Amino acid sequence: ARLPEGLALAASDPCAEATGLWPDEATAIARAVPNRRREFAAGRRAARRALGALGHAPAAIPMAPDRAPHWPEGVTGTISHGAGTCLALLGHSRDWAGLGLDLEPALPLPDDILTTICTPAEQAALAQDAGGLLSRRLFCAKEATYKAQYAQSRRLLSFHDLEVTFDGPHRFSAELLTVCPPFVPATRFAGHIVEADGIIATVVALPRL
Repeated sequence: ARLPEGLALAASDPCAEATGLWPDEATAIARAVPNRRREFAAGRRAARRALGALGHAPAAIPMAPDRAPHWPEGVTGTISHGAGTCLALLGHSRDWAGLGLDLEPALPLPDDILTTICTPAEQAALAQDAGGLLSRRLFCAKEATYKAQYAQSRRLLSFHDLEVTFDGPHRFSAELLTVCPPFVPATRFAGHIVEADGIIATVVALPRL
């Protein structure tokens, strides 16, 4: 599946040494465990590569008080670590109201968390899932949607606040089941899903209206 026009995607290795951090970024994770430092640094390296692809000068991407990346003026984006890789997806904020990206291993979720992740309708769909990966796809789709809407709402949703349906092999929609200004209940967020090399990746890109 192709990314929407106007977005930049870049990758970095979360297992590599925690290099390339700017001073404000390094301070934010000075007390973090080594694995967290490596993941954080990989996210910032990937994000700066994506900034360059957008034609933006290199810049610090410090951690905001809510722990989300604080993007340079005129830019919005999302970072995800998972399944042994790290990706950053960025766009100009004049074009995009919010971006969400999630990476997950192509493995079923543990049975004991399915009721936490899935609505009753989604649980019913799992009963028809011959391949066993629907639960992970649902989780991945919700995570990307949460990140995309958060750029506007600044609200943390629960898993049961969204209900996901798949519209084909590479598309899904997530329906909002609660009040979450500026979004109204029944808002549907469109997303893309791709599976390759043992990884499930989801993207939700909200155009600026």
